[in-house]
Amino acid sequence: MRLTLFFIISICLTITSHTVFSQNSKLDCRLADIYTQQKTENYGLYITVIDTLLGRNYKPELHFKKMLVRHLYIAHLLFYDNTNKEIAQQIQAFKHDISTLEKLPQYKNSMTAFYATYYGYYAAQRPSMALFYLPRSFSLAKEATETNSSSPYSWTEYGNLHYCYALFLHGDFSTAITAFTKAVELFESQKLDSSCNWYYINSLLFLAKSYEDNKQFVEANKVYEKILNIRPDYIAVKRWKHKL
Repeated sequence: MRLTLFFIISICLTITSHTVFSQNSKLDCRLADIYTQQKTENYGLYITVIDTLLGRNYKPELHFKKMLVRHLYIAHLLFYDNTNKEIAQQIQAFKHDISTLEKLPQYKNSMTAFYATYYGYYAAQRPSMALFYLPRSFSLAKEATETNSSSPYSWTEYGNLHYCYALFLHGDFSTAITAFTKAVELFESQKLDSSCNWYYINSLLFLAKSYEDNKQFVEANKVYEKILNIRPDYIAVKRWKHKL
């Protein structure tokens, strides 16, 4: 089943890969569909598909997308299957993606934020090392917002860390709210197709979750409603919004 799905995806993406734009547009929309359908376990398959496309014709922007897909796939594994041996492999591959993209001028400044995420994932996988890696993770995330403040990725990754920190320590979510709000504003200033940008939708979702966990339910519902205006098919958001 998994192999058949791999071939179907590969054929579909290859047909639309006559230009970089058509390939990436098709891929982005498919990834967003998977995200809103909450089938992120399939992101592992898409890493393999993107690797195949990169092997045929390397494009830095496609490699960046692969890194983001791997990012969410690692998060999925840690949340749903944290004893899976694949996690360590994916975390190291994530680091390799970052170090490769860091060498390219157009991505160099963005990688600090993702190094912060890498150290956070490493700490999550090896709790005995958390006291060493988590401070490094927070330091790099903060640095990213200062040295690359115009990047929405800097602010979302910073928000992710502070959201998790507040969630596990029952703390305040204000820092996460500020970070996600900034990320959303920066994404929206780009005036791109938001319905096919799963990372933007994810930033909105965690802004809503941050408001909800901070007991700011009116604000949370406003963000949930915004997500539904972009992706009416995001059924889970309807459920989360309804319960508030």
